[in-house]
Amino acid sequence: MYPMINRNPFYWLVPALLIAVLFFGCGRKPGEKLYAEALNEWKDGNHVRARALMEKSIRRRTGSLENADAYNRLGLLLWEMDEIDAAVDAFEESCRIDAGQYGPLCNLGVALSAKNDFVAAESAFREAALLQPYDPRPIAYTGIAYLQNEKWEDANRNLRRALSRTPKNPRLQTLLAITELHTRDANAALRRLQTIARNHPNYATAFFNIASIHFHWLNNPTEAKRNFTLYLEKASRTDTFVAKARANLLALGVPAETPTLNIRPPKKANRTEAEKSFRKALLLHQNGNLEKAIVTYIQALEKDDTYERAFYNLGLAYYAAGKTALAGEAFGRAVKINPAFTDARYNAALVSYYYLNQTDNALRELNVVLSQKPDYQPAINLLKIIKGK
Repeated sequence: MYPMINRNPFYWLVPALLIAVLFFGCGRKPGEKLYAEALNEWKDGNHVRARALMEKSIRRRTGSLENADAYNRLGLLLWEMDEIDAAVDAFEESCRIDAGQYGPLCNLGVALSAKNDFVAAESAFREAALLQPYDPRPIAYTGIAYLQNEKWEDANRNLRRALSRTPKNPRLQTLLAITELHTRDANAALRRLQTIARNHPNYATAFFNIASIHFHWLNNPTEAKRNFTLYLEKASRTDTFVAKARANLLALGVPAETPTLNIRPPKKANRTEAEKSFRKALLLHQNGNLEKAIVTYIQALEKDDTYERAFYNLGLAYYAAGKTALAGEAFGRAVKINPAFTDARYNAALVSYYYLNQTDNALRELNVVLSQKPDYQPAINLLKIIKGK
């Protein structure tokens, strides 16, 4: 999800940004040596050198229609260099040379939005929309830009136009609901979100937003609890609003889930019998029968509670069933038995970070994983996410 910046007290309602990046190239490749060198320098990350070469190649081809593509690419380069005003100038020059380009018009709209020049941005997106009548993205991006800056009426108008091109899009419908919260009332927004939830029962964002309206606007704790719980059941493990939903449930008086792995230790470990139960549990797990799989994994562990693979698979089954605290406990038990069990330690870190709000514990586990396997890419990626927040 992409939350609003903090000046909006209801940033918790904003769903995933519909368009991560709207920038396009033009496809034509001028063959001049300087231009090719500029593109190579850009590819290698030498932005200053690439800019100098690209500007020089443009000057040498003054009056050439091919400069339309060159200016578009120069705008992209300047955007990467965080020179937004210069990027706008480059995109505008590209459009002046060849007004019928969809990509540069979209790029210009994005860059103008970054400057908070929404009127000009909307104009650029409208021109782009005329060139691609069935593509909702330019108009949708206009609506998102207005919404992010709390211009609710303008956002509502553009999102409705975008939805005329893709009426069943749940993300656009959710964005429109947010604007209705501010332009109409909470009940209007709630009705739209409930329709989204009915039509897209696995779209977790709708349930979070329904819960948030009940919690923050309608003072309905029962429905807030129910929908936050539904959201947690449906949310992906990379959904950054999971911790917020859990915190809201705590504020509503719902106790945090506590691990209760009640596994009776055997009087004498029997790995052979444990493996028989494990194989039965694995088959149940693979067939999607999670409840019976969990019971059978526990049966395997009650025959041999040093069976780290059974603890690990029990964690996977709990995770798939939405019982994340129990999953974390099971992964942790596997690690205690075998400290070199990298996958179990990584999963324990993932659960700690995304579901249990235990960032310090997640960092400790990830550091151990990378000390054992420095090239373990999932741990590298998760560490980047944590440190980047």
